[in-house]
Parts: sequence; structure tokens; C-alpha cells
Amino acid sequence: MEDPKQIEDDSIVGTDTQGNELTHYVIAERLVALDCTIIVDDAVKYKDLEYLADKLSDGWRGYHRMSPGELWSEYKEMEGQFLKHYNEDSLLCGLAEADPLATSLKITNP
Repeated sequence: MEDPKQIEDDSIVGTDTQGNELTHYVIAERLVALDCTIIVDDAVKYKDLEYLADKLSDGWRGYHRMSPGELWSEYKEMEGQFLKHYNEDSLLCGLAEADPLATSLKITNP
């Protein structure tokens, strides 16, 4: 019998602006990489932890626990910022092996 979480992780949630079909797992990992980058940048450059505090203040449950619809909405809000950091090689975390961007060339016009 298949694991329901694995089925969810492997399910296609949406297609990004570059035409890549993204699974639940890939989207969650992209958002984790972006959040880590934002948190560290804010702390180091600006000595500001408001973004981190905002995430923690309401008992934030995490991207991997979001429904596909919630996750897609979150990603669409942050996609431009994710692609900017990706293209500048400034993401602090690497991409998931399953991410289509892990095997493709950089995007020239995010």
C-alpha cells in the first residue's frame, strides 16, 4: 500500500512561469530555500528578524503540511523572489534533486 504523504509529495500542484510542472515536494523545497535565504539576509544585512518572528508567532505549520491549494497560492506570491535569488545564485539551500531547475540552465528573464 502506498504512503499517502508520498503520493501527495509526488502530485503535480501547478506549472510555474517557465512551464515546469511542479510537485508538492518541489514547491515546498523551493519555498524553504527562499525562506532560509530571506531570514539570513535580513538578520545579517539588516539585523532584522521580523520575517522569522512572523513565521514563528502563529505556530506556523510548514510548507510540507500545506494543502496543494495553499502551497500553490504561497508559491505564486513568492515565485518572482525565488527566481531572482535562484538566478543570482544567492539561495542558501540547494534545490531538490527532483526540481526541474536542478538540471536546467539559468532563466534569463524571470
